[in-house]
Amino acid sequence: MKWPDKDLASLHRGESYYKGAAVCRRGHVETSFLNPADTNRAIPENCPKCGARVLTACPHCDLRIRGDRFVPGVIGVTSYKPPSFCDDCGSALPWATREERIYELENLLDEEDIDEAARVVIQDALRRLQSSEFNERDEKQAWQIIKNQAGRAITSGPVVRVIEGLVSAKIRHDLGL
Repeated sequence: MKWPDKDLASLHRGESYYKGAAVCRRGHVETSFLNPADTNRAIPENCPKCGARVLTACPHCDLRIRGDRFVPGVIGVTSYKPPSFCDDCGSALPWATREERIYELENLLDEEDIDEAARVVIQDALRRLQSSEFNERDEKQAWQIIKNQAGRAITSGPVVRVIEGLVSAKIRHDLGL
């Protein structure tokens, strides 16, 4: 597990920094107070609440999951909520909602060379996909629009990874994704 250089430097200088966290794939928090030196700390492999694997780092880039902020000399009581996105690579963490995963896809497509008019059409289709009232036919139509407008960007590795988590296997097959 990697730690941000700025957090390690702050730790050594006695300044505030973010601790690491241990969170299961379903979002249950085991702890939000891990230190870089906690390599021997007993973190359960599986969540005692749901049995899912407990993570301490982003599955995509291995950066620690951001925990609570530690401020030397301050005793604080926080209500920690695990972040939905990695603060290094920007990938959605496993407990991210569908809406958050659509944000991730939109962020990835923002980095691609897509015509501005096509980008507006894609953003509209992604907003419609956030609705829970979509039936399979409407969902397939929205994904077809995105596929047509995004061009080759739809086949980039990170985009494919996100789409695989959002689109049902049947629709992916029907669209040739």
